[in-house]
Amino acid sequence: MKRINLALQGGGAHGAFTWGVLDRLLEEEDIEIASISGASAGALNGAAVKSGLLSGGREGARQSLANVWSRMGALTDERLFGWVSAWFPGAASASHALNIRGPSWPPTPWRG
Repeated sequence: MKRINLALQGGGAHGAFTWGVLDRLLEEEDIEIASISGASAGALNGAAVKSGLLSGGREGARQSLANVWSRMGALTDERLFGWVSAWFPGAASASHALNIRGPSWPPTPWRG
């Protein structure tokens, strides 16, 4: 069993990308996530992985990640930007703060 430690960066687009990477890692039975930390979207992913692992193992973690990002994708621009403005009042714009809107929304996990 190979044990790994993960530090997950913030940023909405990075978080969506990381979802796919985490999804793939969780498919590997010989990899154990020994510790996980993150900032912003990375913290969201880390919390989803940890809670999913505790409640349902690897498949629970994969489902937890999918649930988080599906719910993010279901937010309307108005609700999403209102949430960002509340948490990041100094940001120039909500889209700049999260940097997650793009040609593919809602995001899908990146699978290379």
